Amino acid sequence: MNKKILILTHSQDDCAQLVIEHLVKRRLDFIRFNTDEFHSKIKVIMRLDKKGNFFGKYQFPDRDLEFEEIGVVWNRRIHKPNIGFELDHEPDLKNWMIDESEWAMNISFTMLRCPVANPWEINERLKFNKMIQMERAASFDLEIPLTCITDNLEAIKKFWEEADREVIFKKIRKGLFQFKDGKRYLVHTTKIPKDAMDDIHLKRMRFCPMFLQQHIPKKFDIRSVVVDNQVFSVAIYSQNIAEGVVDYRKAAVMGKLKEMPHKPIDLGKTINKKLISFTKSFRLTFGVIDLIMTPDDKIVFLEDNPNGQWGWLEHMTNLPISKAFAEVLIKLSKKGGKGNGKKS
Repeated sequence: MNKKILILTHSQDDCAQLVIEHLVKRRLDFIRFNTDEFHSKIKVIMRLDKKGNFFGKYQFPDRDLEFEEIGVVWNRRIHKPNIGFELDHEPDLKNWMIDESEWAMNISFTMLRCPVANPWEINERLKFNKMIQMERAASFDLEIPLTCITDNLEAIKKFWEEADREVIFKKIRKGLFQFKDGKRYLVHTTKIPKDAMDDIHLKRMRFCPMFLQQHIPKKFDIRSVVVDNQVFSVAIYSQNIAEGVVDYRKAAVMGKLKEMPHKPIDLGKTINKKLISFTKSFRLTFGVIDLIMTPDDKIVFLEDNPNGQWGWLEHMTNLPISKAFAEVLIKLSKKGGKGNGKKS
């Protein structure tokens, strides 16, 4: 039986589509699982008998897929399920059902007995945990910034002085929130003004733990995409425009991405080996790592997003990132096709 490649993504993900185009050219059997269509269009059946024998099946609009038919899974980028509009008049009940649907979907991912590129359990532990990422990066002799997460106001003041009053604020997890009047606010990495650490401003920091980091001057930003044993790195000249100086993603949201030149960059064998080793140390196949090149040409590790975006890097530089992803999935599908029944 020819095993299928299952791609866990969402309906608006162009990175998955870039890879799918290569799979189509190779005439490989794959299924795109748009997780934002789970429950509304995609169903699941999971059963255990009294002896612990498991059976699982996804039901897509055009076909059924038993779990044992899957040769490899790519955990690309998972979104929340969609349960439709029938319960919009009961928001609390609807939110509960969305959570139940999400966890049913997540449980199904943990029951897939085949090679998984970026297993769900590991992804969830890692993707918002910058602390464990930086700790691991330092163990591979990658330079990291001075960092503090705290809800202690005295510790904030102490860190402020230790960092020479050059401090940035980052979100810990969620960057988007909405006020009661419907206005939405997107939190970007922000440099704290030197006059903002007086008692009045400090008291505003008491409501939750703060993610603080020493501000590192940049020559440019680097986004490195680790694809198994390959690294594709792009220098993003974020310092060319004011909106990109602290966080180039802010400039991107403002539609100014093309005002920051993007150029492929070779970080050298030593750094590339460290980035690959870092990624594999978490049992990940893929990673999207953000780095800084300082004015004195030091490379500083910031964070890794196992599900990070890279499609625009390929569009702007013509690096063959999607082809490399496809080749790795093909290799893993052949491994999964041997049917050893073991979970990756």
